[in-house]
Amino acid sequence: MRLGNRFFFAAAAVLAVTYFAAWFILRLDATGVTVASAVLGGTLLLLWPAARLVAGRVEIELGQAREAVDRIASGDLRPPVGPVGSDSVGSLGRAIDRMAGRIRHRLQVSERESGDLRVLFDGLEDGLAFIDREGLVSLCNPAFERWAGREVAPGTRIGTLFRSPRIAEAVSASRRGESTTAEVELGEHTVLMSARPHRSGAIIVLRDLTVMRRLEGVRRDFVANVSHELKTPLTSVVGFAEALVEGGLEVGQARDFAQRIFANATRMRYLVEDLLDLSLLESGSWSPEPEAVSVGAIAREVWDTLSPRVRAADLDLRVSGTEEPAWADPDAVRQIMRNLLDNAARYSDEDPAVAVRIRPAGGLQRVEVSDRGPGIASVHVERVFERFYRVDPARSRARGGTGLGLAIVKHFVEAHGGEIGIESALGRGTTVWFTLPNAARLSKRKSSHVPA
Repeated sequence: MRLGNRFFFAAAAVLAVTYFAAWFILRLDATGVTVASAVLGGTLLLLWPAARLVAGRVEIELGQAREAVDRIASGDLRPPVGPVGSDSVGSLGRAIDRMAGRIRHRLQVSERESGDLRVLFDGLEDGLAFIDREGLVSLCNPAFERWAGREVAPGTRIGTLFRSPRIAEAVSASRRGESTTAEVELGEHTVLMSARPHRSGAIIVLRDLTVMRRLEGVRRDFVANVSHELKTPLTSVVGFAEALVEGGLEVGQARDFAQRIFANATRMRYLVEDLLDLSLLESGSWSPEPEAVSVGAIAREVWDTLSPRVRAADLDLRVSGTEEPAWADPDAVRQIMRNLLDNAARYSDEDPAVAVRIRPAGGLQRVEVSDRGPGIASVHVERVFERFYRVDPARSRARGGTGLGLAIVKHFVEAHGGEIGIESALGRGTTVWFTLPNAARLSKRKSSHVPA
């Protein structure tokens, strides 16, 4: 039974007993009124301390419940209220505990979600910032700070962060309810800036377009280069073929035209094959199938297959160094040596010898292909492995190169886990070197792991 109910029934019982006692006394004596009054007063005097005691206890219990609610309102959800006193106030305490538990759970869920959003916000590659109605930054991520070039504290005015006035103008337009998207230059970078209204301010996003623009430039250059490389021999083929169709040529002249058509068609075939090989390598679709191969033997084999026009200068191949086999894909090694020897033969003007040196280099084989040609200026050395890059475009085309050979070689070498480089100086020739795994070293390593 609850405290209030118990107190009510106890008081009612005392009053009932007092009433009947007073009534009985009135029946026995004329002075009963006085006696009844005395009895009633005494009863009230007896009930007053009990009522004060019960009221004080209830007040204390309600005070504890009120303190618990105040703690919850201030954010302190840890200490539970628990049962406090009587059943009624205890039920109130348990209800407060349940409420605090639900609030605590919801706050934990909210904190987790807020933490996840913060990690996502900070991890964005795009710069993101919230601008208030006064044009001040209220929140931004690290990427936005990188674009600003400094740490951006809340309250920083957006117009002070960037030299380009277009960003501040876009923020102002967003505060008027207008969305803006435009490309802006931030230093050496091209950035796509997007600003749109957000509450009474704006939200601004900065996305780096530099790599995309560079890739677009590479694509345009690639298409232009391929078109140019195909246009030159194709024009020759069409011209000589028209002359043959029209007839009236002497036998020797007709044979010469046919040979020119064949040479230009072969040049286009090589270009298409190189493009297909390069596409296969760059896409990652090709992987080597290594075995023990002799780089020196492959170099001599490839040298014997070079076209007579390339070897017309009576060039000689000199192979020296170790005969230990490398661990590589034989077809890839043939293509590597074909491109390097072909280049060396085309540019060996001063010395009629092309040298191939093979030597061990810390578990690898280092292969060097050298010529005594005109050499390459240092400004061009770092770019010779780029597609279609030519130190002397006119001379390269005249000698029949596609401009893709060294790019293909680089991809083949790196697919084997090797490295490639070039050493050259004007008037002193060029050496292209690369490394491949040593088959003997790999065999020793594998045998050392075989259990006895």
